[in-house]
Amino acid sequence: MSFVRSSKGTRVSRRFRDRWDTGARGCLVLLACIGVGLVLGVIGPLAAPPATSFAGPNNYPTGHVPNSVAFGELNGDGKLDLVIANAGPGEANPSGKTVSVLLNRGDGRFGVRRDYRSGLSPTSVAIGDLNGDGKMDLATANEDGNSVSVLLNAGDGSFQTRRDFGTGGRPYSVAIGDVNEDGKLDLASANAAFGEHTISVLLNRVDGNFEPKRDYPVRYGPEWVTIGDLNGDGKPDLAFAGSGVSVLLNSGGGSFEAEAHYPTPRGSASVAIGDLNGDGKADLATANVATDTTSVLLNRGDGSFGVRRDYRAGDSPFSVAIGDVNGDGTSDLVTANDDGRSVSVLANTGSGSFQPKRDYRTGPIDAGPVSVALGDVNGDHRPDAATANQRVDSVSVLINTPGLCDVQNVLRLTLVGAKRVLASTNCRVGRVSTSYSKRAKKGHVISQKPSFGAVLPNGGKVNLVISRGRKR
Repeated sequence: MSFVRSSKGTRVSRRFRDRWDTGARGCLVLLACIGVGLVLGVIGPLAAPPATSFAGPNNYPTGHVPNSVAFGELNGDGKLDLVIANAGPGEANPSGKTVSVLLNRGDGRFGVRRDYRSGLSPTSVAIGDLNGDGKMDLATANEDGNSVSVLLNAGDGSFQTRRDFGTGGRPYSVAIGDVNEDGKLDLASANAAFGEHTISVLLNRVDGNFEPKRDYPVRYGPEWVTIGDLNGDGKPDLAFAGSGVSVLLNSGGGSFEAEAHYPTPRGSASVAIGDLNGDGKADLATANVATDTTSVLLNRGDGSFGVRRDYRAGDSPFSVAIGDVNGDGTSDLVTANDDGRSVSVLANTGSGSFQPKRDYRTGPIDAGPVSVALGDVNGDHRPDAATANQRVDSVSVLINTPGLCDVQNVLRLTLVGAKRVLASTNCRVGRVSTSYSKRAKKGHVISQKPSFGAVLPNGGKVNLVISRGRKR
């Protein structure tokens, strides 16, 4: 699998880059087709959910080009461990086919990774009990291997030699769920080989072996697939992101109806399922890497979705996760932002609309976080975040720690705006000075200290320099 830089500088697989270009040609830019509903900010009431704060990231080395991260309890100690799919080749891994496992030490810190062989170029990893022995197993989507790999758990968080099962061409992601309701977990992969866009479903025979794939042709190139009951009939359905988001409703027995498609901004790289407005129905959220947005599609109740609402995320959001990160009982959105070198949290106002994003630094300055997962790693009943940092071969863990001052980027804001943004993450404005500037408008922030990403105690002060405009 080869990697290139997108027009925004993002490192992506060549296939995904080509699909952006194809999408733009095919709809005279998709933006013309999806103009309604684009709101780069807040929709709905401006309630003030509790402020979210994270401690600074703890970084751990992974294999080469980590592309996907997941949490799961792997060794029976009741603590969440980390699994990372490493998509790229390296000196120690010339063919590019490993998953890294990092076991939780018990306090939210992780031990030295252990690598296991998977199929060629694993771009996604999912966790579930695939052979019914009560232990969590692994499945990877192998983009250059046209397969999924299953690694069964030996019982102590180590894994047996992989078993490979064929999928459609160039599978980019894999999801786990019991789609035929027989009590065994099945697999679904999103396959985007040129001219052969399919979703493959592999039914579990009983012991972690799988039947030959059943392919469902789809019109819109699938990038990321997830499983959940979208129409309330008790049968798990499929949703996938790519050129928009599409839904395949389960018709029973693990077979699926025709694709229902919903446009989103260009470059939808992932989709997550969760109840976002508290009505008991599963909604959808996408990360739209090409437009720096996340889209929310609320469920009408029958597995169809209303007009989407778009919110500004960080720069180049590749991945989205859903969870209650601020403890107010509603589900929030978290995105991993490749060019933004951050995760963004969009707090839920309670009705399925979202507050403006707040950003949190993840990894070193050129980390390139492309995947985010949520889970309580230190046992305090608050979801923490982990990101796979593609450019620096690491995973970052951000511990959810209420009351800290997470310094935001307030450059180019007015002083009033800077105060409001900093206050939303438990910070205060400190010393304010002024200086002439050729670039910044009068009254706008031209520098700050400390800079974005610093983590201070509650009420920490950020010193600002405000533009006096051009010197005459």
